[in-house]
Formats: sequence, structure tokens, C-alpha cells
Amino acid sequence: MASKRSRKKIILRIAIITFLVIVAVVVFVTINLNRLLTNALHNGFDSNLISDVYELKFEHLEVNFLTGSLQVKNVEMFPRERPVQHYSYINSTFRLEARKMHLKNVDIIKLLRTNKLDLKQIELIEPGIDFTIEDKIPVFFPFKQSSAQPKDTASKKSIESYFLEEFKMKDAYFHVSNSAKQREFNIQRINISLKDILVDHQPGKDVVSYKHFDFYVGEMAGTMQNKGIERIQFKDFKVNIDSLRLEETPDTVMYHFTDLKSSISNLDMQTADSLFHITMQCFDLSYKDKSIELENMTFKPNVSDQALQKRYTYRKENFAADIRSVRMQNVDFDSLIYARKILIDEILLNDVEASIFKDLTKPFPPGHHPDYLGQQIKAISMPINIKRVKATKVNLVNTEVKPDGGLGRANINRVTLVVENITNQPTDKGLTIKADAYVENAAHANLQLNFSYREPQFSFQGGVDKFDFVKLNALTNSYAPARITKGEVDEITFSGNVFNTYSQGTMKFLYHDLVIDFELEDKAKWKSTILGFAANTYLNAGNPVSEDLPVRVVQFRVERDPRKGYLAMLVKSILTGIKETFIMNKENKQAYKEAKSDMKKTSKEKRKQDKN
Repeated sequence: MASKRSRKKIILRIAIITFLVIVAVVVFVTINLNRLLTNALHNGFDSNLISDVYELKFEHLEVNFLTGSLQVKNVEMFPRERPVQHYSYINSTFRLEARKMHLKNVDIIKLLRTNKLDLKQIELIEPGIDFTIEDKIPVFFPFKQSSAQPKDTASKKSIESYFLEEFKMKDAYFHVSNSAKQREFNIQRINISLKDILVDHQPGKDVVSYKHFDFYVGEMAGTMQNKGIERIQFKDFKVNIDSLRLEETPDTVMYHFTDLKSSISNLDMQTADSLFHITMQCFDLSYKDKSIELENMTFKPNVSDQALQKRYTYRKENFAADIRSVRMQNVDFDSLIYARKILIDEILLNDVEASIFKDLTKPFPPGHHPDYLGQQIKAISMPINIKRVKATKVNLVNTEVKPDGGLGRANINRVTLVVENITNQPTDKGLTIKADAYVENAAHANLQLNFSYREPQFSFQGGVDKFDFVKLNALTNSYAPARITKGEVDEITFSGNVFNTYSQGTMKFLYHDLVIDFELEDKAKWKSTILGFAANTYLNAGNPVSEDLPVRVVQFRVERDPRKGYLAMLVKSILTGIKETFIMNKENKQAYKEAKSDMKKTSKEKRKQDKN
């Protein structure tokens, strides 16, 4: 029994000693292995040309042989105070700090033997990157050896080609200071994921490809100088790209991808002059679906229209808009990317609140001669072809300071607008605009315009349904010192053609029981108002005046003020037709007399037939 106990003690002692030796060996090997791997990583970095310009530091290297992974903490990569070698083409720098860096599927034996890092995955945890850009085309790294390279660094290599299975960056922070373009950005909560990354540096060409690229920015805020936008910020910016391949030569960048999706939230921009504020709640783009969607867009001035007009010497319209949604369908992204052509089948806008303000007391700009809409589109430099644009639930307020200093205001409500064939490419068709709307929420009107792309001209036709004239007092009172106390409009139809220097057309304006209360001290001045009525002239209470008199259908002609565009010609043509209905010119009076004579003859003949 004593002998058996003695053998057990010996075996136990041997086991304990063996275990302690193994632990000691493991600890020794681990400590030395960490040191060896740390040295290998540093040596591998130092063998690259990048080490001439940047330093690499990290702490607490941990290795896991079973998974083939390395982990380091407090990683830093930053520019050297004194570069080992000067590269004149490097014009920008960056500084990287990361809480952790995971290197996965590392060939540890190869790293120890050759100082070459061969791995499949890299993951950076909470990195912060500070970019300092001092040129329009930034260069951060050396990509070729200098002819004056010292002998002790002649063996350093540039990165020619490498493949990485996966790269991840979690919760990063970027600060970008770009003095070349006078921009500065702070970007937070950046998450990047790339798979199957290939970088291949070839003579005269660099090739970069990714199987899948995911990019997310939680929030960005930035400022820009000498640009149209002074301040910009947004949230939740996402980009997802499948099968991206880029080929870059000294003068060209070519890229191809299978699919791309992008979205952004809460975009907020301020123009450089701090006058206009632009916002957008949502933006979504899908390459495969060929669609772009925008929600809750606004474009508004930060100051009053009057204050904004004080900045201008000449006439200039102020625009503001609030759009609930925009959807672009069947967008040809390939043509846009590779050929710089805008090809879209349909653009849908819904729920639009828009306003226009202009000051007619200001002079026109010198040499101001606006083209008609067809010629304006033809003059666009980028090729464009938009088959159809449809806007629904549109409300427009047009306000203008009249030549006498008073304010005129017109409300166009519940507009449905359809525009077809917007193009500057060869076409046999013209530009067509169809509108259905309510004037002052009272008079239902329709209008169609047909613009020629070949000649500076367009045609128009439209009409207004039956309505109570009194309901237009808000409009008429703002343009003339008169009030409609009674009257019904039975029908308005009109058509015409507008040429480069004049317009002509036909107006049929039927009404009855019209009573107008004029409030003029200088009644002769009434002739120069927008409607051109004369307070001291008898106005017929209806058209036709009676059942035994014909309807007054008038012709009108308007000479164009070359300083005004197509809308001014359209409005002036319609109003001239209305004026001619009330106060006919010599030609219309003669035509009306002939119509009365014909009507009397017809009436006599009918009476004779009735007697017989």
C-alpha cells in the first residue's frame, strides 16, 4: 500500500511539473510570439514606400492560432514629422486612429518568416480619420520610388496588387479639411463594408473592384466657400453597390456596376449668400428599378420677398416651392453615367405649393430678350429627353408689385399639369403642355400650349366653365379699382397663335347679368389697367345682349414686348380678347354688324316660313 501511494505521488508531481513546464513554454512562446508578430507587422509596414511618409503604431497585440486572427488596440497611422524620403507629388495627408483592429484569416507562419501580411479580412472598430487636402486631386501615398532614393530604402516596395476578402469599418468619424476647394466636413457614425476587394496597379492603369460595397453615414455637416452652397448637413446616407469595377488612367476614370441603391434623410442646405434654404426629408435611388424618389422638398428664401427684391437692380422673379413627393420612373442611369444624357420616361410630382414674386416697377436687364420655351429647352447643353412630366394638386400664388406700386395677386388652385416631349434631340413633335386648374378656387379652366422646337412660336387653346363672376373679386380688385357686384360667366373659349413678334386669335366670352361698381377718381385711367375697361363707357350686361342679337365672337391681335416671355404673351392675349368682347375695335364692330345683319335676315326668313 505504501509503495502504491509513493508511485501516485511521483506521477502527480511529474504531471504538475509537466503542466507547469507547458504553461511556462506557452507563456514564453506567447510573449515572444506577440513580440515577433509585432515586429513582423512593423517590418512589413516599414518595407513599403508608405513608411517613408507615415508612421504606424499599435498596442496590445493578441493572436489566436486556432482562428488565425490578430487583434491590436489603439492603432495610429499618421504623417511623419520628417519624411524619410520627399515625394513632390504628395499634396495631402491623413491621420488614422482606431480603438481596435481585427486581422482575420492571417497566414501567421508567412508573416513570421517573410514579414508579409497575407490575410482575408480587416475590421476597424471606432476609427477616426482626419483628412487634410490641399489640391483638387489629392495624393496621399507614394506610388513609385524617387530617382533620388537612398540605398538603404531602395528595397522598399509600393503596393502593386492585393486581394482582400472583406474589409469593415464600424462607427468611424471623419474630419475633412479641403483647402483646395475651401470645404470642411465632419462626418459621424460611418460604417463601411467591402467584399472581395481587388487592387491591381498596372502600367498606366489602376484597377479596383469590389463584389459588394456598403456605405453608411449617420450624420454629416459641412461648409463650403466660393460655391453655390455654403452649408450642408444630412443624416442616414446609404450607398449599396454590387460588383463595382473602376479603371483609372491619368486622364480617365471608367466604372461599371451591377446594381446601386442610395438613400438620404433630412437634407438641409443653405445657399452661399444665406438667402435660400433648401430641405428634403427623403431621397431614394434604385439602379435596377430605374427610379428616383424624393419626399418633402422645400426651396424658400430666408428673408421676405420685398427684402430680397432690394438686392436686385433689375427685374428678377423670386421663387419658392414646397413639394410633397417627386418620382422619376424608367431613368436611364447608364446614359447619364457614361454618355452624360438625361433620358427619363416620366416624372411625377404631387402636392405642390409654389409662389412667384416680381416687382414690375424695376426695369428690365439691358438686352433682355427671353426665348420661348421650345428654344430655351433646345439651348440646354446636355442632351435631354423627358417623355412626360405630370404634376398634381398644385397650388400657385403669383404676386407682383404693379407699375403704380400696388400689389396684384392671383391664385391658381388644384392644378393638374402634364408636359410631354421635353427634348433637345431631333424630333418631329413639339413640346405640349396641358393644364387643368381653378382660378381663385372658383373658375374651372383648361389650357393647352403647343411649342415649336424649330421656330420661336407656339399655339394655345383653352376655356373656362360656367362660374359666378363675383367670386373673382379678390383677383380683379387687386388689379383694378372696381368691384363686380353681380354676374354669371356662361362660357369662355379661346385659341390663338403666338409668333416671335405678335399673337393673334379668337375669343368667345359669354356672360349675363354683369354689374360692375367702379371706384375711380380718374376714370380715363381705367383704360390703361390690365383689363382695359373704360369706366365712362357703357358695358353690356351680357353676351349676347339679348336673344335676338348674335354672340360677340372677337378677333384679337397683340404686339409682343421683346423683353417679355411666353407667359406674358399668353396672359396679354387672353385679356385682350376679353377686353375686345366688352369694347370692340373697328374690325370686330364691323364683323358684329354683319353678324347682326345675317341674323336679322335669317329671322325674317324664318318668320315668313312660319306664316306660310
